[in-house]
Amino acid sequence: MLKFAIFDHLDSDGGPLGRFFEDRLRLLELIEQSGFQAYHLAEHHSTPLGMAASPSVFLAAAIQRTRLRLRRQLQVTARVMAQARLRLRGATTIPDRLVSIFDPEARPFGAES
Repeated sequence: MLKFAIFDHLDSDGGPLGRFFEDRLRLLELIEQSGFQAYHLAEHHSTPLGMAASPSVFLAAAIQRTRLRLRRQLQVTARVMAQARLRLRGATTIPDRLVSIFDPEARPFGAES
C-alpha cells in the first residue's frame, strides 16, 4: 500500500499570525481526513518561509489536533556545506553564518531579491 505525506513550509500569507496558525492547524486536520500518513515541516525559523519561531512548538500544537506522523525537516544548506569545506581545508576561524543575498533566510522581511 502506498503511503503519502505532505512537506510544508509555514510560509507567510500576509495575514495576522493567529489566523494563519489556526488555518494551518485546520489544514492538518483536513490532510489527515484525506488519508495522508505524515506531515513534514521545513525549518526556516522566523522568516517569511517559516513563520513559526520554533517549529517544535507548532508541531506540539498540531499533536493536539491530529494523529499524523509529524516530523521536522532540516536541510543542509549551501552555507553549512561551505563552512564544512573551510573546516576541512584547515581553517581555524569559521564565520558563524555565510550570507548570500539570494538566500531568503538571509534577507530581512519584505526585502526584494
